[in-house]
Amino acid sequence: MRVCVIIPAYNIEETLSGVIRGALEYVREVIVIDDGSTDTTFTKANQTGAKVLKHERNKGKGEALHTGLEYALKKGFEQIILMDGDGQHDPHEIPRLLAAAQEPGADIIVGSRMENVKDMPRERLVVNKIGSFFTSLLAGQKIPDSQSGYRLVKSKVLKAITLTSRRYDIESELLIKAGKRGFGIKSIPIKTIYRQEISHFHKFWDTLRFIKLILKGLWW
Repeated sequence: MRVCVIIPAYNIEETLSGVIRGALEYVREVIVIDDGSTDTTFTKANQTGAKVLKHERNKGKGEALHTGLEYALKKGFEQIILMDGDGQHDPHEIPRLLAAAQEPGADIIVGSRMENVKDMPRERLVVNKIGSFFTSLLAGQKIPDSQSGYRLVKSKVLKAITLTSRRYDIESELLIKAGKRGFGIKSIPIKTIYRQEISHFHKFWDTLRFIKLILKGLWW
């Protein structure tokens, strides 16, 4: 299987290099989408050996993932690992995602943080639990942490669905549409590393987008 890692990046110069180096221990190609950063994110990614795609202005995580996924599919990668570069995802857990993907019916592997939530702010935990409940309901499968951005997706899933979301809601859209089309979604526990100071999650607007997504998901 040809495997790559995709990292959407926005102003994460302090953490990105370490994440890329860690990921390159397990995969041959790391694709970074510099989403209009104003710091040295682009330079750091280039210096660390990643393939860097650049947005001239900040477009949001969903747009960055669209750019990365389109590139990965065009290059023929069969398994695509999505992760953040801000230090909240440990690249040394990549082998566990790859191992889980070998199981029958495991088309998407989601890294779940729900086994240890003591470091997650209470409001985020509540939103996550509610979101995971509705996402699981629409996808027809139990997904403990639907908002986790650390996941492995097989290319056949991405070829079978069309993603339209442009922000954080893309993560739930992927799970709902894949589940509705009969793809298997498996969750494995990962470390909970939460760094509030660098989160780009906007409570009001991203929650509103998710509510709209759930309403649309009823008709997919």
